[in-house]
Amino acid sequence: MRKLILLASAAAGVLATPHLAAAQDKTESTGLAEIVVTATKRSANLQSVPVAVTAVTAETIENQRINEFGDLTRAAASLTLTQSTASPNNAIILRGIGTYAFSIGVEPSVAVIIDDVPVVQQAQAFDNLSDVERIEVLRGPQGTLFGKNASAGAINIVTRDPSAAFSGHASATATTDRGYKADGAISGPISDTTGYRLGVYYNQWDGNVRNLHNGHRLNDNTSYGVHGKLRSELTDKLVLSLSGSYAKSKSDGTAATLRYIDLNYRPAGATTPVIPRYNGVSILPALADIQPGADNRRTRVDNDGFTENKQASFSGKLAYDLGFASLISVTSYQDWKYDFSADVDGTDLAVNGAAPNVTNPIAPGLGVSNSGPYHSKSFTQEVRLTSKGEGPLSYVAGAFFADAKTNRSFQRGPALILANWYGEQSTRSIAAFAGLDYKFPTKTTLSGAVRVNNERIEDFFVNRLPTATVYVSPTSIGTCGAGSQQCAGRNEDTVATWKLSVNQEIAPRVSVYASAATGYKGYAYDISSGYTPLRTQNPVRSETSTSYETGLKSRFFDNRLQLNIAAFYTDYDNFQAQSSQYINGALQQKLNNVGKLRTKGLEVEAQAMPVEWLRLDASAAYTDAQVLSFPNAACYPGQAQTGTGCAPSTNPTGLGNVQDRSNTQLPNSPKFKINLGAMVTRDLGNDMKGMFGLNYQHQSKVNFDLLGNPLAEQKAYGLLNGSAAIERGNVKATIFVNNLLNEHFVSGIGDGFGSYGVHLVTQVLSRDSDRYFGLKVDTKF
Repeated sequence: MRKLILLASAAAGVLATPHLAAAQDKTESTGLAEIVVTATKRSANLQSVPVAVTAVTAETIENQRINEFGDLTRAAASLTLTQSTASPNNAIILRGIGTYAFSIGVEPSVAVIIDDVPVVQQAQAFDNLSDVERIEVLRGPQGTLFGKNASAGAINIVTRDPSAAFSGHASATATTDRGYKADGAISGPISDTTGYRLGVYYNQWDGNVRNLHNGHRLNDNTSYGVHGKLRSELTDKLVLSLSGSYAKSKSDGTAATLRYIDLNYRPAGATTPVIPRYNGVSILPALADIQPGADNRRTRVDNDGFTENKQASFSGKLAYDLGFASLISVTSYQDWKYDFSADVDGTDLAVNGAAPNVTNPIAPGLGVSNSGPYHSKSFTQEVRLTSKGEGPLSYVAGAFFADAKTNRSFQRGPALILANWYGEQSTRSIAAFAGLDYKFPTKTTLSGAVRVNNERIEDFFVNRLPTATVYVSPTSIGTCGAGSQQCAGRNEDTVATWKLSVNQEIAPRVSVYASAATGYKGYAYDISSGYTPLRTQNPVRSETSTSYETGLKSRFFDNRLQLNIAAFYTDYDNFQAQSSQYINGALQQKLNNVGKLRTKGLEVEAQAMPVEWLRLDASAAYTDAQVLSFPNAACYPGQAQTGTGCAPSTNPTGLGNVQDRSNTQLPNSPKFKINLGAMVTRDLGNDMKGMFGLNYQHQSKVNFDLLGNPLAEQKAYGLLNGSAAIERGNVKATIFVNNLLNEHFVSGIGDGFGSYGVHLVTQVLSRDSDRYFGLKVDTKF
């Protein structure tokens, strides 16, 4: 409470000081503003495109404090995130569909596009959102226009362009959970034909987990970045836009905390409970002063671990006005580097046995650790022709080329589960696409789009362990030791995807639509621990989908109420997912084709402005995302000993203990999710405005394990956030609270039964899983 009083006092002090900025334009609009999106690669009114899309405007970003990518779940009910202590293992999930895999060879099901450029790795998206103009969350297959890695949807992020007159903004934020952030941007003209924009940000948070071994705080984060844009009208018809950015994010400690441990487990015939051990060493001393549970914020590890992201990107866009159409070229280059170290045994005990201690990048450790850098580079080129004018026919046609390369080194040891390998993956894609809309006099619009994509993937893997063996024959394939044959592969595939839709305006500003579309995600090599020549010879098969959707888009009462509804039904074949499988007699994580999936549901979004000083937002989603066919799924850790439905495989034999996971819910896919928001803005006199906002988010229970471990379940929960602000001229001070009810929830769950001999469940805790207060001060000029 003392910190809250201090924040309030600071806000009052800011507003009491004289300000030099001029007063804002007080002209008020009536009702909800029109929103223009580029969901079809053409600028169009949100309400006119036959696509289920959530448009998050700059105003919404500010009001709902959407500062990081994970905050988008507050605005899009169909969006969920699975997070781990390492960002490459995070997953973006739309309508229950996402990709969670350790392999560098698999691409996500949800594409992320920033200013017309698709990111190389989905992990790049988990960063600060700074100087953003608009975010579009496109639900359902978007592959015809946005590419093969958009089989479940796409998230299109548009940053702000240079302004015609000099302007800028700056803000500073401090929170009671030891967080600090500053960001700002300036923009203006260089000449009559050239303008610029430059934005920067810095963010620091101390973390939410205490390491009892050394007193350090873990899960911290320090990040900073710069983003610049230059726009020049080279002629009256030719415009050049250049964009560049650099960002770095680092955590000096990563941790998952203990959620549950079974200290009463007795195997059949045993008279005493099993003592949890790692490599034969009891871990009970490491649990001292740690109380398992959803509110546990303590751990004890000898390796704090770290993560570090560095990314740089550059893009150039040329737009030429042909009169009847615009010819656009977008060229980009991206470079992303990631490095990490993590404690594997989860203790500060000497568990290595006869093996020597390991020296990780932070300090000498007594236990098992893993580490290893990633490096991804990508070049893309897109050329498209986009129609202009208000005639009945509109179209877009283009070609796309991408060349991406990723490599990774990985080490784990020095005892028990040794690994030391290097892998590479390269992907070359060439595609042609086209989209056509025709509006008939009956106000019926028919739309069609098609994309033909040719993709070539190549991989290389070498096992650097001294015990690694080389390929000898089909009956003695080895483990890809140095110089081994059959550990470098190549696969090429060509496929066409399409989308058809019809849109009917049934009244002014009221329309209904129906669509059918196909999606595709290409072949993939499983480049991860346990690699053998079999993975080279048998890449994971391509994932395909067929989707049907119908919806309503409407505005009523002189633009004061907007109601959009979408119903969807999508089948997936050969869904690519990571799950546990027996490999050479050991249970390991492996990328494989699960089988058939189906996701169906209903989404409702509503915005209302009954009076000029009140804005209401609501969205709700019912999503039934199920695995229809997944026989011979591996059992979850400990299922054979403590669960049911787990038995040796019979068809075929030799797969170890398996279960049937057909007709089960997909991981981290809540059946119900609701977002509610309200913002009140009132004139207080003396050039002052007051604003009060509330945002509530509720979701039903989920299970984080594809294999159905009941201990990996997160119960239903709801989050309430609030804010109060005073704005005077161009200065605004906001006091806010996150998670007012202090509802503890998790972003990921894992079970270590296979390592400890008992169910030992750990949890990943996001910052938003605890209550904190904050003060933000903004100024515009």
